[in-house]
Amino acid sequence: MNRTDINCPPGLYRQDLPQWPDIRTPNSAAHSTQPKKKANREDLDIFSIPEDRKLGVTSTALLIVNRMIGTGIFSTPSTIMQSTNSVGAALLFWVLGGFMTLMFAYLELGCAMPRSGGEKVYLEKIYQRPKYLATAVFAVEIIAFYHSAANSVNFSSYILRTIHGLDTTLNTNCGRSPDGTVSISPLSEEWTNKSISIATVTSVCLILAFAPKLGVYLSNVLGFFKLAMLSLVVVTGFTALSGNMKAARPDNFSTFSGAGDACPSSTTTRSSQDSARVANFALALIQVLYAYSGWENANYVLTEVRNAPKTLKRAAPLACFTVTALYILANVGYFAASSKYDIANSGDTVAASMFINVFGRGVFVSRVLPFFISLSILGNLFSQAFAGSRVKQELAKEGILPFSKFFASDWPNKTPTGGLLLHWTFTLILVVGPKSRDTYAFVSFLYGYSQIWIQLLIACGLVYLNFSTKRGWARERTSFHTSNCLTVPWALCLLYVLFAPFMKNSIVTPTIPWYVVPTVGCSILVLGPVYWVYWFRIWPLFGYSVVHEREILPDGSERIKYVVRTL
Repeated sequence: MNRTDINCPPGLYRQDLPQWPDIRTPNSAAHSTQPKKKANREDLDIFSIPEDRKLGVTSTALLIVNRMIGTGIFSTPSTIMQSTNSVGAALLFWVLGGFMTLMFAYLELGCAMPRSGGEKVYLEKIYQRPKYLATAVFAVEIIAFYHSAANSVNFSSYILRTIHGLDTTLNTNCGRSPDGTVSISPLSEEWTNKSISIATVTSVCLILAFAPKLGVYLSNVLGFFKLAMLSLVVVTGFTALSGNMKAARPDNFSTFSGAGDACPSSTTTRSSQDSARVANFALALIQVLYAYSGWENANYVLTEVRNAPKTLKRAAPLACFTVTALYILANVGYFAASSKYDIANSGDTVAASMFINVFGRGVFVSRVLPFFISLSILGNLFSQAFAGSRVKQELAKEGILPFSKFFASDWPNKTPTGGLLLHWTFTLILVVGPKSRDTYAFVSFLYGYSQIWIQLLIACGLVYLNFSTKRGWARERTSFHTSNCLTVPWALCLLYVLFAPFMKNSIVTPTIPWYVVPTVGCSILVLGPVYWVYWFRIWPLFGYSVVHEREILPDGSERIKYVVRTL
């Protein structure tokens, strides 16, 4: 029987894989030798998502907005100012970051392959040799680095300011005391912060596991709320621009760099060495990209999006353009209300410092506004756990992770309980590990750096697909197509951000050496292949073989499952 004898939905199948519906076919390397019995066939109904549970344009856009607007815009301006010591340079980085988030590479790939998994799906499509290597690299990155540690710690910081009305400006010089030593927080305050962080992320994961509809509802409500909160930051900034503020005007727009110094005694932001300046600018861009991170959030859950290609093309640009405009205006507001020194020394509470400078130290500013900001961060926690747990569950369902059956669990409400447990576990490790004052900066740098490696592989791979005639990508993709004129500059910016931090700097935290972030961030390029060698080279020595099989799900999407078989 020929393929044309079967009624196949148009555009459903790919050129490089067998085109047979409702069956799973081993890859060509194992087709002739692998027995078909004992294959772990699962009930297809498990993977069918009811239409009333799927996300529309509004929910998809809010999923992206919720992920993008979290801690970054309220916290990263501090380390960005430490890195640049320039108002003009910082604003240019925010514009550049917005441009880099509006890349359409993920839209092209998402529309052509509308299924959950995000970068995992795209890397497997692009890098087919050595087989499974791209999957192993992505699995290490998403499990180890995609967590909620930075957001939960920042949420805790704002809650403590809500409870105690704590001063938002540190009496330090970019984290150091006047004598040059690093100030140490009391042990009780340290563990209070950690305890609130752990309790918060635990509650979020439990709600998403046992009350999924409530979790989606809260995520949507908080998405609207954080847009209102960010709009308040913008309005407050324009109030400062008009001259209506309690503190003295900082005159940050009098020159390109702005008045004063961010860290007067620091050698990092005023270094005469070009290498230090190049490295510091790269660190600033990493923080900007971290603040924008989440624009790819919908790509992780496309199986749960109604009419995914059409919805994605509408929701993603709408969300990204909105957030970019608000971010740039918010930073203008920060610089209008606070001096460079205040911003650099506000730590993870830059927004609270701005409100104090504009409105004074009343109860509303010292307690109510930090609480509103904490709610905005909470929405980010819901969105990050929602998407991240589903990607991890996809990896477990396909047999990529150890104890896959356990972590692929849908119990009790068809929610990714196993994926949420993985998400919670690695968040807990990163919250407990570093000191609270270091956690946000360190973890946000580390997450941003590791994610950039994946984005670079995607960018280079898409350029390759567009130039390669053998791969037939022009026939497989949808009508949506981005230009290499956009993708290539994006890849060059990513290369700069990856390699510049290996030049000496001391911006990340006062207590963590400058080389730790790029070294640990590059670990995915080592741990991924190591895991791949164990999985696909060592296991076969003990009589096992790993093959991938395709199945067509009831909703029309495709799924690649990795099956371990005894030879």
